[in-house]
Amino acid sequence: MNQTFNINRFSMLFKKHTLENYKTYLMSVGVLAGLLVLFMGIASYANDGYLLLGFQEAFFVIFLLLAGCIFTSLVFADLGDKKKAIPALTLPASHFEKYLVSWLYSFLIFQLLYVALFYLIAALIISFGHDVPGRENVLLDLFDKDRMAYMAFVLYPFIHSVILFGAIYFEKLHFIKTGFAFFTGIFLLGLLNRPIISSMIDETIRGTTIFSPLDITDGKNYWTIFPPEIQKQTIGIVLGIIVVILWVSAYFRLKEKEV
Repeated sequence: MNQTFNINRFSMLFKKHTLENYKTYLMSVGVLAGLLVLFMGIASYANDGYLLLGFQEAFFVIFLLLAGCIFTSLVFADLGDKKKAIPALTLPASHFEKYLVSWLYSFLIFQLLYVALFYLIAALIISFGHDVPGRENVLLDLFDKDRMAYMAFVLYPFIHSVILFGAIYFEKLHFIKTGFAFFTGIFLLGLLNRPIISSMIDETIRGTTIFSPLDITDGKNYWTIFPPEIQKQTIGIVLGIIVVILWVSAYFRLKEKEV
């Protein structure tokens, strides 16, 4: 029998995980649904029954990333409790299978359920509302090029990989410690970004951040240089590589876990 992955063993592990946690997951879905109803309901009520596409977009992105971060930070919470860590680590299944179950729930299943839940609630709220003159009360199109809602699906893998690694790496307070480490790293990179670019360009650099357009001035004139399309693709590739590295690192960190 394959010691890394066996479909029958994985299926039983997936079923066991589902049966043990479905009540908690259902309550979490209920809380998330309540928050979506509350915020989108208030937004619709404040606009006389019209749910602005801008509000739908903002709520979709914010709740996907925030709820996803919190949920992912808890998928390996048992490893921080010695009483629960012993049965979790000694369970007769490979580390890869244990990792894969948590990855599927926190990454794939969570996103599918979230999108279905968001559209169900948004459609319900819109059905109770009405159109306003010149504007039709419609659902958000996630892949509308004029909007940025689809960027949530680009950001989520990166944020998920960071939080998942932190959930395994840290023993306690996974979410807080991971968030602190992440934002500290971003802050330090931001501090280093400007002097590095200034060393390559003679003109004065103003307020540039990582992956943002470059603002320069010669004291009299002011220019903003936007990255070419190839650079945008390069950024996507770099982020993709980082995501894979963090996911793989999280798996090997799990293999090293001891009680």
